[in-house]
Amino acid sequence: MKTVLIILTCLFYQSAFAQFAIISDKDGFVNIRSSPKDGNNISGKLLNGEVVFCFKGGNTWLPIDYDLSRENKSGYIHKTRLRFIQNFTKVPCQVLTDSNAIFKTDSLTIRITKVPFNPKNNKLQFHKGDSSNNETSYLEKVNGKEIWGTDGNIPKKQYGQILLQLGKDKIYLPVENLYEPNLDYTSVTIDSNKTIYLSALNSDGAGGYAVLWIIEKGRFKKRITTIPF
Repeated sequence: MKTVLIILTCLFYQSAFAQFAIISDKDGFVNIRSSPKDGNNISGKLLNGEVVFCFKGGNTWLPIDYDLSRENKSGYIHKTRLRFIQNFTKVPCQVLTDSNAIFKTDSLTIRITKVPFNPKNNKLQFHKGDSSNNETSYLEKVNGKEIWGTDGNIPKKQYGQILLQLGKDKIYLPVENLYEPNLDYTSVTIDSNKTIYLSALNSDGAGGYAVLWIIEKGRFKKRITTIPF
């Protein structure tokens, strides 16, 4: 029970302060800094509309991860150049159970289900550890794809499906290789251009990850999955 409380506390902290954001600058791009200040420290550039993952705090310069993957690039961006996805108009969650969540407005409905993971129905690929170096074996891939949500263990839960219904149109969002979803830490927001953002912070306690689905002009645009700081 104590371990569960620690995990939930960590998830709450991360969901409150670490989140996805979108680059927005009058010049059409923003400089990435290697240190939190102006000067001769530009390490890269990002164009407007690109997504980063960062901590939202009171500091002027915020640490970010970009080129989001398992090998994130990092830097600093002035907070005035970021639009935080969690600040957009929120879609209310009308149903929330351990296995089902429904977000709904007059024209939009998003249904998310969570189901048990069945190892017998999946191809599991293990990395064999070298016993002479005290290296343990661990689950490396499921159905040939990298794993999100566990730290080398067999998953217990996975997404069943995510169905987005916008008017008469139905969109099934991709959920392959995403495990241990936390519906309590899932949110849906919409920006002024009617772009829909579905974000979640998922974990089995050790294999934490953040995931973002973007639906633009009624069509699925992309899914971004990254390891929080």
